[in-house]
Amino acid sequence: MHKLSMSLLVGAILVGCGGVDPEAESQEIVSNLIEAGFPANDILVADGAVYVGRDAHVTLEASREMLQVPGGSAEQYRTTNLVGSSVTKICVNPTSTFDSYANLSQGLDLAIANYNERGLRITFARGPAADCTATITAQTTSGTGGQAGFPSGGLPYGNFFIGTGLNSYSVDVNEHVITHELGHTIGFRHSDYYNRSISCGAGGDEGDAGVGAIHIPGTPTTATVGGSVMNSCFRSTETGEWTPSDTTALDDLYPGSAVASCSSYNFMSYRGQNGTQIRCSCATGSGGTVWGTDLYTDDSSVCAAAAHAGAIPASGGTVVVTIQPGQSSYTGTTRNGITTNSYGAWGGSFSINGQTPPPASCSTYSFTSYRGQNGTQIRCGCPAVGGGAVWGTDIYTDDSNACVAAVHAGVIPASGGTVLVTIQPGQASYTGTTRNGITTSSYGAWAGSFTLSP
Repeated sequence: MHKLSMSLLVGAILVGCGGVDPEAESQEIVSNLIEAGFPANDILVADGAVYVGRDAHVTLEASREMLQVPGGSAEQYRTTNLVGSSVTKICVNPTSTFDSYANLSQGLDLAIANYNERGLRITFARGPAADCTATITAQTTSGTGGQAGFPSGGLPYGNFFIGTGLNSYSVDVNEHVITHELGHTIGFRHSDYYNRSISCGAGGDEGDAGVGAIHIPGTPTTATVGGSVMNSCFRSTETGEWTPSDTTALDDLYPGSAVASCSSYNFMSYRGQNGTQIRCSCATGSGGTVWGTDLYTDDSSVCAAAAHAGAIPASGGTVVVTIQPGQSSYTGTTRNGITTNSYGAWGGSFSINGQTPPPASCSTYSFTSYRGQNGTQIRCGCPAVGGGAVWGTDIYTDDSNACVAAVHAGVIPASGGTVLVTIQPGQASYTGTTRNGITTSSYGAWAGSFTLSP
């Protein structure tokens, strides 16, 4: 798996005005960063610009603000400096060179959509546009990866750079990196700032910095590979979409006064993020095509599905959409004045809050894909249990048959039932035993595990 750094050290030349000595300015910035708690070995001066964490440019004003005592309680991680309440619409203006790279340009559109889907108090628009209360310039540089800075004076950082080499990667990867750099401009630190080796495979601590790396309530304090758009390094397989901890962080820092419309979401883009919940609003509970009952295809009209499920009346309301795995078939029914269609196999589904849909079959999950997401819980169903390979006792290898393991663990009878699968770290060894008519095998070291409960 390729792991690539977001960092790309470019010649961002700072020109001093009014007789200011650029060297003295850089020295003050470095001094302020060290006083704020950043380790000296993670501060870089390149072509007159000062960087921390390899990809975050720090201005003199921003470094001074880091020394100020925050005015409230601690708000993934953020900087002390956030975008002020006077900023409501941020226009991102790409240069003509930026626009000449198709994947960079498309990635920018998708990154902007990522933020706007959240219904935050700040919105983004591709510029030039009217009514902008702040602007950011999207620029290019050589290599791959990206680079940006932190907010200052209540404004987002004024530009970010994306390496033109990123154009050879997928649009999803471009979306991911641009979303990441925009995150820096509004105050997000790296989620693995304390140990860059988590996502990069190498590297150390960028520095807690006291008020400079503030934990955001409701998000994990530990990072995992693929656990956040704000990880220091990205993989060539990134999807460009938010993780649950990312959305929690965004909603905490920049909560919107209104819930975003369900029509502003592309629920198909959340495939694989099973269990992710999205709160959105419906102006009406009618209109649009729907496939399924309780579990709906992810291209169905959410609002019509919500009315069908009884979660909202025909006059509309607010719903919580839970991302679910694809199903082998969907059954259409008539409920609450809404008729849905039947369909065969489809790659993604959702359920609607207010209903308790039958859990997806455990066989639809690839539990090995959840490695590193330790503690994640997935509820799924088992039919009558026949055969299947299982390794371990109480804690099982993540390629074991979950339903057979559940019978072995005494969680369900052989006739089947519902289980809760909890993702666990890999073990040095697994011991096989015979329980409840099921014999499991022993095995040595394995990279991922799960446990089971009712």
